[in-house]
Amino acid sequence: MARPTTFVGSSVALFLEGTPAGTYTRPCGLTNHTFTFTKNATDVTVPDCADPELPAWIERGVESLDFGGSGTGVLAAEAVDTWWEAFNSTESINARIYVGKPTDTANGRYWQGKVHVTSFEVTGERGNKAQVSVSVVSDGELTLETVTV
Repeated sequence: MARPTTFVGSSVALFLEGTPAGTYTRPCGLTNHTFTFTKNATDVTVPDCADPELPAWIERGVESLDFGGSGTGVLAAEAVDTWWEAFNSTESINARIYVGKPTDTANGRYWQGKVHVTSFEVTGERGNKAQVSVSVVSDGELTLETVTV
């Protein structure tokens, strides 16, 4: 049996579009990323026409697709303005969600589309480094792309 090709955890990351347009950077400091793709379905109970007394099966139709994500880590001074500008904007911003390094042309993938930064939380505790937590949601379709350099 062949061993699978795996990804290191730090290669799962959110990149935001910067300046100039078309360049994507990973805001410094996040050490943990969680991304969730969901499919919202509608249920329809379909009876058996030949024997209406039999239990009916539920069929489902896809109503919508959604994406949400979050990241936590150390609050890097270099990223404060980036996170604040992204959160403080009423417009969605271009983003990429990577699985694999941005230079991994053999196995790297990313989803690309628009997101809203819906939360930007900063915490501090005496004796520790300041921490940050951010959440994002999609604004429309995300497309899966293969890394090309």
